[in-house]
Amino acid sequence: MATRPRSGAKAAVTLRQLRAFLLTAENGSASMAARTLGVTQPAVSQQLQELETVLRVRLIERVGIRMLPTPAGRAMIEPVRRAFAALDQIEPAVAAFREADTGLVRLGTGATACIHFLPEPLARAQTSMPNLQLVVVTGNTSDIVSGVEEGAIDVGLVTAHELKSNPAIHLEHVFDEELVAILPKRLELQLPDPLRPQDFSHLPLILFDPAGRTRDIVNGWFRAGGVSPIPTMELGSIEAIKVLVGAGLGVSLIPDLATRSMPDTIVRRRLAQPVRRRLSLILRTDKVLDSGLRALLSEIRASAESQQQRLACSCPNKKR
Repeated sequence: MATRPRSGAKAAVTLRQLRAFLLTAENGSASMAARTLGVTQPAVSQQLQELETVLRVRLIERVGIRMLPTPAGRAMIEPVRRAFAALDQIEPAVAAFREADTGLVRLGTGATACIHFLPEPLARAQTSMPNLQLVVVTGNTSDIVSGVEEGAIDVGLVTAHELKSNPAIHLEHVFDEELVAILPKRLELQLPDPLRPQDFSHLPLILFDPAGRTRDIVNGWFRAGGVSPIPTMELGSIEAIKVLVGAGLGVSLIPDLATRSMPDTIVRRRLAQPVRRRLSLILRTDKVLDSGLRALLSEIRASAESQQQRLACSCPNKKR
């Protein structure tokens, strides 16, 4: 008869107990179960007794020379088989992640960096690790930071000089980029070069969505010049802003990265008081850097260094 557990912490069912039970129930013999497990018959009997004690029910009974499952034991057989079948899937499930060129990396970033900076490092990471799965999500800095904090995003590339004190997040500066003005071609000869905040006072402004960090930087630049910007349009897409400026509907301030490909209907102008935004990598401080994540970080850093060198060597008066 099964006995109640002794006082103290409640015992837990072990895999050894379940294996001993299943082999005994399937073979009708504790001795055969012992041979299969490579242990002695008393060891199997002890495992069965401990399991019955934990579950507080008789599972195996002797019928003649055979050891057969009780009704409770018969009810356990299929759940135990399913449990071991699930355990057999653990090794195949993780085996791929031991390979040098496999894994999953989830990257969060803004739309501008996604379009104008990340394609090269992403492509190089994919070339070096063909089986690496890269997932890219876009959003504002606050959304990406939250995703990294919650573990939904492995690494973020965001506009941030610093973050609110959070010991769980590591921030690494990768490069700074200048913000520049873009204006319709028809205004090229009507406006000075470079432009001051006051030069925008009579112009329709098409600015970033106020929820974004870049918009905060733009607003700060205007306020430093004594101007309170009142945009006629606010958009979350830098490509949409460029289209509307090209159509002659207004002027804007955008990251210089985004001016690489613009139609002839748009003119690029530098600002008299230069303003920059800082792109930074963010990760959880406890994040495990597997081979895929290390490869992607390495490519982002290499591209950032090249980008910084191009900016340092570029002509300060270039126009597009």
